[in-house]
Amino acid sequence: MRILKMRASFGKLHGELKLEEGFNCLCLPNEAGKSTWSAFLVAMLYGIDTAERAGAANQGLPAKERYKPWNGGTMEGAIELLWNGRHITIERTTKGRIPMGVFHAYETDSGASVTELTAENCGRVLCGVERSVFERTAFIRQLGLAVTSDAALEQRLNALVSAGEEGAKSYSELEKELRGIKNQLTGRVGRIPKLTERAQAVEKTLTELHAMQDEALALTAQCDAATKENTRLEALQGRIVRAQNAKKRAAYDEAAQKLQAQELLCRRLREAVDALPQEQELHSLRRELDAAESALQTAKMEEAFGVSEVPKPAAPPCFEGMDAETAQERAHDAALEYQKLRAVKAAKAFPLLLLAALLLLAGVGLCFFLLPLGLAVSGAGAVLLCILSVYITRRKAYAKESAHRAELILTRYGVEDCEALFSLASQYAEALQAYDAECAEAEAKKQALHQTVEDAAARVNALIAKISRFAPVCRTAAGCREALSDALRAHEHLAAESRALDGLRKQCEALRFLVSDTENAAEDAEALTLDEAKITYEQRRAAQRCSELTTRLASLRGAISAKGDPVVLESEAERLREALAQAREQSDAVELALAALQKADEALRSRFAPQITAEAGAILSELTEGKYPRLLLAPDMRLSVREETGTVMRPAAAMSCGTADQMYLALRLAMCHRLLPDDAPLVLDDALVNFDDTHAAAALRVLREEAKNRQVILFTCRRFEEI
Repeated sequence: MRILKMRASFGKLHGELKLEEGFNCLCLPNEAGKSTWSAFLVAMLYGIDTAERAGAANQGLPAKERYKPWNGGTMEGAIELLWNGRHITIERTTKGRIPMGVFHAYETDSGASVTELTAENCGRVLCGVERSVFERTAFIRQLGLAVTSDAALEQRLNALVSAGEEGAKSYSELEKELRGIKNQLTGRVGRIPKLTERAQAVEKTLTELHAMQDEALALTAQCDAATKENTRLEALQGRIVRAQNAKKRAAYDEAAQKLQAQELLCRRLREAVDALPQEQELHSLRRELDAAESALQTAKMEEAFGVSEVPKPAAPPCFEGMDAETAQERAHDAALEYQKLRAVKAAKAFPLLLLAALLLLAGVGLCFFLLPLGLAVSGAGAVLLCILSVYITRRKAYAKESAHRAELILTRYGVEDCEALFSLASQYAEALQAYDAECAEAEAKKQALHQTVEDAAARVNALIAKISRFAPVCRTAAGCREALSDALRAHEHLAAESRALDGLRKQCEALRFLVSDTENAAEDAEALTLDEAKITYEQRRAAQRCSELTTRLASLRGAISAKGDPVVLESEAERLREALAQAREQSDAVELALAALQKADEALRSRFAPQITAEAGAILSELTEGKYPRLLLAPDMRLSVREETGTVMRPAAAMSCGTADQMYLALRLAMCHRLLPDDAPLVLDDALVNFDDTHAAAALRVLREEAKNRQVILFTCRRFEEI
């Protein structure tokens, strides 16, 4: 078989990888997918183990979770290869919840199905071995070169020295089966411990059975005596119950009569209440009546005391008893008179007297020239002077009197001038106007309060009229309130009597229930005098004693029945003894078989181990350039090595990591030569990581030599061109 190309959607892989015939050294950096390509190749050949669970071996991450495609796609892949001269393609895809569960193998060119290959046998047919053998030989992981024991690997190794029958079971499988049989016989839950435990239990049961039979006889006698006492006390209690039933029936008859009378009373009360409004409406009417009366009283109080008398402003003494208009007219007339009097002035005496004097002097002067005329003129001047003197005197007296009269006018009004008089009249007029306005406002308030009183009274009268519909005699609020109280009391009385009626009905129903199942019995005064509590207590104790004894007896009989018939138990004990002897003989036979198997395995390993170790030693010698030419393979697949000149075998665990990896690489190559077909591929995932340059060069020579017969795929992060 030769792999040509791989295409994967697997973990971080999303692409393809082409391979050449022979040796393929794929140098890729870290995180480039070397280990993933290796795991993908194994998954394509042998499938994904869906039963794998998280554990230490897989670092808590099964393959189905570890290799989910990072791009969120479906896990799938394909491999093109040459096999038996045919160019075929193998595909595995995911459908449903089984990763890579759909398998298809077909010829690449024609598309014809390759029926020889199935999902189950693909790896075994192409590589010639089971998955566990392939992973322990041709599939070499980084830091995983050590070979562990496996049943399939042992079976293959055994076939090297046997007749070649690969279907034969390996030593570990046979040993496991024999130890399983021995565990079934002698293990903690094996047959021999169970038979021993069962035999001891049967013996113990027989002993307990005889003791329980004796105890059952004693309990039967005690139970008979307790039953007789219980029967006597039950008879007395029945007599008391019959007497009490007769008393209950009499009480029931009395309660029935009371119920009938109560029903009649409730019927009369209901007829009276039916003519009244509902209780809720009565409460509402009473609240409305109280509110209306309260509103009426409030309105009357507000009408009586809500508006006070407006004080009339005090009039000046000069305007006493006058209205505003008269006062203003009087002030106006007084001002006119004052101005008129003040307008009177005294005559100007100097001009007039000067004129008269001039006239007199002119007459005197004319007397010198013309006496008669002069006398006449001077006489006229004298007369005029006298007249003017009198006129001026009188005029001064009149002007003084007018000024005095004007002062009297101002004094009468108590002011100093006319402006003050007008101001006084105006202030008095404004005060009177404000007084009139306040009087009008007070009158309006009185009218409004009076209207409120009338409205409240109308509301009270309306409620009285409404209440008088069911209480015609009511004409006042007090009477209506009393009528409402009477109506509410009637409702309450009906409710109380109805509750009493319900109580009587329940009492009668309870008494009827008590006497419904009782028979008519005559009164028994003597039975009623008996101490029922004492008899009940004694009967209960007797019944409890009887029940306890019966329960213990039934339990004991059940236990006796559960333990079985002594004859049957004796027979079973004998059978168990025989079975136990037979099981012990089988256990001894298994011990002999295990010893024989171990000797046979040692003989068989002594035959195939030299073949493997000889070839592995030759390969190791080449890998170590002759330093370690000999290997020793232990039964548990552990290796030991000895130097060419040394005499002591050292285990691989005592060697360096590089030397241990070289030892196991040699062992794996030797097993590949012995167990795998020549064309099975060899896959190495950074297997040379612990090799130095010298040993890495030797390993490359060995691998290139190996690549002459089979395809070798080496994934590495080292560049070996420099070596």
